[in-house]
Amino acid sequence: MSRSSSSRDRAFAEPTVALAAVLALSLGVAAYAIVLDGVGGSRSTPSARPALERVHEAVTVGGVADPGRLGGGAATAGTNRRMNVTLAVAGRRWSAGDATPESVADGDGRATATRRVGVALAPGRIRPGRLRVTVWR
Repeated sequence: MSRSSSSRDRAFAEPTVALAAVLALSLGVAAYAIVLDGVGGSRSTPSARPALERVHEAVTVGGVADPGRLGGGAATAGTNRRMNVTLAVAGRRWSAGDATPESVADGDGRATATRRVGVALAPGRIRPGRLRVTVWR
C-alpha cells in the first residue's frame, strides 16, 4: 500500500489569511485590555465597597453586628486609606476610625458605602440598623 503525501493534501493557511487572523486576535486583546482598565474606576477616587465588606466581617457575628466590636481598631485595620466607620440604630450611634473631614483636598476623593445590618443592643434584643463606611486619601 502506498500512501500519497503530496503537499496539496495538507492543510495550509494562506499567508494573508493567517496575517488577518493574527491582526484580529491582537485587536481583540487590545480592546479587552482597554475595557478592563476602565472597570476599576478612577484611581483618584477611592472605593468604599471593599472596605465595607471587610468591616462587616469584622463587626458581625452570625450576621448580627456587635457595637462593642467597633472599638480596638479591628474594624478599621488593613487599609492604607483613612476611614471612618459608623454604626447607627434606634437613635444611637457608634463610630470608629478617623473623623470624616468636611472637605477633601483637590485630587483626592471621598467615597461612602452603606449596608443594612441587624444590631445587637442587648442579649436577645436585635434591631435593624445601618453600617456606613467612608474612605478618603
